[in-house]
Amino acid sequence: METKDLRYFAISSIENIHLYGRTGRDASGAVALFWTASGFAVNSPAQELWAELEADYDNLEPWVSVWVNGCQVSRFIVEKGRRWYCLFRTVKGSKVNRISLLKETQAMSDDASHSLLLHALAVPAAEQRTEADLFRPLPEKRLRLEVIGDSLTTGEGIAGAVDEMDWIPAWQALKDNYAVLTAQKLDADLHILSQSGWGVVASWDNDRWHCLPRYYEQTCGLANGAKNISCGAHEPWNFSLWKSDVVVVNLGTNDWGAFKNPPFKDPATGTEWKMRLDGRGKPLAEDLRFLQRGVTDFLSVLRRCNPAAHIIWIYGMCSFDLGSSIRGAVEDFAESRHDAAVHFLRVPCMCDESAEEKGSRQHPGWGTHRRVAQALAREIEGWVL
Repeated sequence: METKDLRYFAISSIENIHLYGRTGRDASGAVALFWTASGFAVNSPAQELWAELEADYDNLEPWVSVWVNGCQVSRFIVEKGRRWYCLFRTVKGSKVNRISLLKETQAMSDDASHSLLLHALAVPAAEQRTEADLFRPLPEKRLRLEVIGDSLTTGEGIAGAVDEMDWIPAWQALKDNYAVLTAQKLDADLHILSQSGWGVVASWDNDRWHCLPRYYEQTCGLANGAKNISCGAHEPWNFSLWKSDVVVVNLGTNDWGAFKNPPFKDPATGTEWKMRLDGRGKPLAEDLRFLQRGVTDFLSVLRRCNPAAHIIWIYGMCSFDLGSSIRGAVEDFAESRHDAAVHFLRVPCMCDESAEEKGSRQHPGWGTHRRVAQALAREIEGWVL
């Protein structure tokens, strides 16, 4: 269909639209999709729905997926430039469908050009319904769920064959992602803040700048480049806009990786950073205390920013090497603050190399993600609902 045969609606003009994730705006009102699972949803009886997207990148392209009534129906690369994409087409125009577009890939801190904008939606020009009839009100979700993590939360490894090892956006996925599955089980609105390789106090390669807690209070502070910054990525996030009922933290896996990798040299100062093991291959007590202080400091920030939320630190999808230390820090925080809404949960591990348990890039597969979602949703039901 030629775009001239479409009827256009600027995103800023659509009243009944739900935006997912921490988003920004450009000068025209287009929505900047920064994080994993950011996007939109509408309820519409239209026979077709189109979206005008604008993307840029150097080497890490954005992927998106389309969901109809909770099921993923497509997944594709958004090409460079500004163009229209048909999201969904049906033979009948009477049924109201919930149609969502979600960003599959994380915010790319290593590609300053990586950006994705949502400008407008469109339906066939022949559609005679009013805007209010084309875009119906969406029901409120039962709760608001924020999930903070690393590649496990990005969904790295869910897509791709087990022997795939290249670090590319294609292997980051939302279908069978534990965070998405948990939100579906709980009927929750979802925000994801994740970055592959990053940790609580150190990334897998001992870089202490690559830690999610450093950027938590910004809209998306790790997204660089002039376009992202102009859309508000580095602005303080307004926590009153979206008050979390539950905040889940899934960090620590890369901090464990730092213990097993060479030191990182800060290019600005020449300082070397290293999480150290002793002669028996056990973490040094000093570095474990450093990790635990990082956990405690982040919990303090989370509680200040989310005063009414339940905070749940989960760990164990790949191993439990730092689990006892993280659990101790979480429990000490809860006890010292008399905060019964702070919890630790050991989640199921990628226990074997079967197709269900192991995904690409030596990450957990869909089986592990499903078991984690089941365990997490069950605990949230008991603690919160």
